[in-house]
Amino acid sequence: MQTRIEQELELLRHYYPPLKYNSAGQWALIPCYPLPAGWNREATEVAFQIPVAYPGNPPYGIYVPVGIRFQSTLPNNYKEPADVQVPFDGKWGIFSWQPEDGQWRATGDLVAGSNLLNWVRGFSKRFQEGI
Repeated sequence: MQTRIEQELELLRHYYPPLKYNSAGQWALIPCYPLPAGWNREATEVAFQIPVAYPGNPPYGIYVPVGIRFQSTLPNNYKEPADVQVPFDGKWGIFSWQPEDGQWRATGDLVAGSNLLNWVRGFSKRFQEGI
């Protein structure tokens, strides 16, 4: 499945060119993910881990640098610091977030089914929720 991951990372880089990848543990970082109004940042770094047995297993969690708040309030389903620290600089928190039940449907054609690009674009849904 490493070829699939490499192809998906290239797809992500097309839309998020500064994407960084750490193959130890399969971590990806997008340095500047835009946030809607209400957050204490206009944009944030986001990181996620590509799970073992991907794409059969969907990713889980949105990691952001600690200190993120929505209207000065700690968001729901968010923990800082995260139990697992990402291999990028700083301390990180995690939003407990995953594709909605039954929504992860990876196929042999990486653009026809669920993929990392759809996953990352889905972060905006969580950030639109605010608290």
